[in-house]
Amino acid sequence: MPETTDPEERRRRRALLRAHHPDLGGDPSEFLRVMAELEGRARRAGPRPADDVRFVRRPRGLARIAAWFHRRRRPRRVV
Repeated sequence: MPETTDPEERRRRRALLRAHHPDLGGDPSEFLRVMAELEGRARRAGPRPADDVRFVRRPRGLARIAAWFHRRRRPRRVV
């Protein structure tokens, strides 16, 4: 089940699961029904868009040493 980014939706989902979880005194069949409903709702919402994939070419051989040397000579960034 994909996690939601909305804090309020996440709070509601966790409260439902906590209320019906068999380890916490809930009914197992009710817990399974709630889980199926939440999974169905997540499927209807569709997949979340993925972050952009970034490929970084790492220097090899002497280029690695040269890159290290150039990085070393740059002034440090202040964040």
